[in-house]
Amino acid sequence: MPYLRKLPSGKWQVTVRNRAGERYSETFPLKTQARAWGLDEEAKLSRSSYRDPLAGKIKFGDWHDRWWEARVVEPHTRRGDASSIRTHVTPYWADWEVRDIARLDVQSWVRKLTLDDKGASAIRRAYNLMSSIMRAAVEEDLISVTPCRSIDLPTEAVKPPQWFTVPQAQAILDELAQPWQTMVLLAFYTGLRWGELAGLHGFRIDWRRSRLFVVEVRTKSGIKEYPKSSKSRREVPIPDHVLEALARHMHDRDRDGVVFTTVTKGRAGRLLDDGNWRKQTWWPAVEKSQFAEVDGSVRSVPHYPPHSTRHTCASWLVQKGVSLYEVQHLLGHESYQTTQRYAHLAPDAHQAILGGWTRLESQLIIPASVATAA
Repeated sequence: MPYLRKLPSGKWQVTVRNRAGERYSETFPLKTQARAWGLDEEAKLSRSSYRDPLAGKIKFGDWHDRWWEARVVEPHTRRGDASSIRTHVTPYWADWEVRDIARLDVQSWVRKLTLDDKGASAIRRAYNLMSSIMRAAVEEDLISVTPCRSIDLPTEAVKPPQWFTVPQAQAILDELAQPWQTMVLLAFYTGLRWGELAGLHGFRIDWRRSRLFVVEVRTKSGIKEYPKSSKSRREVPIPDHVLEALARHMHDRDRDGVVFTTVTKGRAGRLLDDGNWRKQTWWPAVEKSQFAEVDGSVRSVPHYPPHSTRHTCASWLVQKGVSLYEVQHLLGHESYQTTQRYAHLAPDAHQAILGGWTRLESQLIIPASVATAA
């Protein structure tokens, strides 16, 4: 039975013991309220669905350590998350008791990061990690509800895709030696991510049907036998001229092994490293590349990263009338909203609006100065 006593203030205090024999109390204005609460707590304890209110006294820093040790993620993800937590999360929350963290406390923390100009992307990553930690606390019955709910986060500015025109792409290819010319050509015409290119195996190429299958990817920890998401595992068509270039590249190579590796005295070597490949191959080619404009003037190629070959593939296809739905599946986008970034390049984009103005031509508003000049 719960223990009740009347306080000097006139209120009633009820005390209950948990399974460990520890006591905790609550205070109520009425004796009936105190008794009801105490009986309810003991009933929860007897049903084995009891959440010890003292469990949430654990410090956030200690709970993070337990959560971190049990977490299963890719090594490169673990390194990035560790940096985010070390920089933005634990300095603020380490000494808080988990049970004391309220929703408004989390919102105040997000606002502080925003005022400190930490960047929308960094804030979102830190918040998502904080949310995962607190959700795990709920699942372990340390707290009854997560404080990470209905939190206003800074909006990330969506950058328009950077893509190359055909002359610009040709200029880059002309500056590349083999096998990188073939690798970048494949990137332009398939939209593969860099890790998918560097992890492509010869046995994933269907030479008869002009297809390749995206399964293995190159990561910082080696070859991973599954792609970024379920939709990333996909079949990709290869244009004939690209397939021919691949066949020439694979002529004297292991047709089952990794297609693109470092080259040492004409022989295949180690797996490609993203940073080294950019520094030694991509950027020198981009910096040397020049192309002729329609008016005959010579221009330098935009200083875009290798990932822009993926944007280029999507942009070219949309401009040729390929539906966004098809482009989404080609690129392996998880969300259709990601593919919609290319919608403005469609041949019929805004056509309905322009057609409406044409039909209303007799009612258009024309400034007097323009009408007089006409």
